[in-house]
Amino acid sequence: MGDISLGISCPSCGGALKADEGAKSVSCNYCNALIWLEGDEGVHTIMFANMVDRTKALNLTHEWFRRGLKARDLKKAGVITEIFPLYLPFWRLNARAAGWVCGYRERQKYDSQGRPAGVEREYMERMVFRDFDWTYLACDPGDIGVKRLRNLYGQVIPANVNEVPTFEVTTSKTDALNMGIQNVHQMAVQSANVQHITFQKIHVIPRQFMLVYYPVWIVRYKYQERVYFATIDGVLGKVVAGRAPGDPLYQSLIMTGGSVGGGLAAAAGVYLALTGISEELGILAIVGGVVLLIASYLFFRHGSEVVEGDIEAKYKGFSIKKAGEISSAVGGLRI
Repeated sequence: MGDISLGISCPSCGGALKADEGAKSVSCNYCNALIWLEGDEGVHTIMFANMVDRTKALNLTHEWFRRGLKARDLKKAGVITEIFPLYLPFWRLNARAAGWVCGYRERQKYDSQGRPAGVEREYMERMVFRDFDWTYLACDPGDIGVKRLRNLYGQVIPANVNEVPTFEVTTSKTDALNMGIQNVHQMAVQSANVQHITFQKIHVIPRQFMLVYYPVWIVRYKYQERVYFATIDGVLGKVVAGRAPGDPLYQSLIMTGGSVGGGLAAAAGVYLALTGISEELGILAIVGGVVLLIASYLFFRHGSEVVEGDIEAKYKGFSIKKAGEISSAVGGLRI
């Protein structure tokens, strides 16, 4: 039986793969990585090795406790109650987008004295011809702050899905592929960087579609009777998502600094506008001062929790939701 092209590339180096018809594994001719070809309904499945052990996961969590605007005593007062590894399934689509995006962008014109003199249109015609990678979580593990892959490379191991803790795939191959094509189309249009689009014609050509099982560590801990979490990337060896308590001192300092800075900026703007030095700069300074005041107030009002990762937009930045209310969804694990 001769070699046939699989139409996929090596997840480690990107080289084209060839294998005998019906083969379950293939060795990359470029980097010698061993790729297992498995999966339901013809979906190629790969799995990355977990490079983080329990000790390293604990150390990474304690290092993360010290970073950012978290509570200063978190490293000392935070008590880890649960820590375990698992594999998350992700859909991955590599596709080539080719086509054109036409439109225009608007620019403010000014006269010789720096005063606004109308809006100028610059017409644009951009060609798009490049590859895009789209990934998305293929299960529902609860709120762990990870929805997309941040890393596409790692040591590939046999995809023994039935022998590792993981979640059942809850989206079909067809739905995932359609979703990926739509997202690649959007990314291609956005990459053209056309402000106002009047015409677009983009073709998306799937090149590689697979299911990737990616290792993470889930850490749950308590701080002042509240439960929080952190998610560690098992390949890169770093915390990629989590919730942590904020620090009242940082809240107060930011509120004070924001109030002073916003007040001074607004006052300077009023002075520039009233004295006729520069009405435009004065308006910008007033707006900037008001924005700074509002931002510092929001942080003081809702900055009792720090969030990182792919957290829902309504909680992102100034979340006050208790992490203890998050469902761990451990019952959905397949071991």
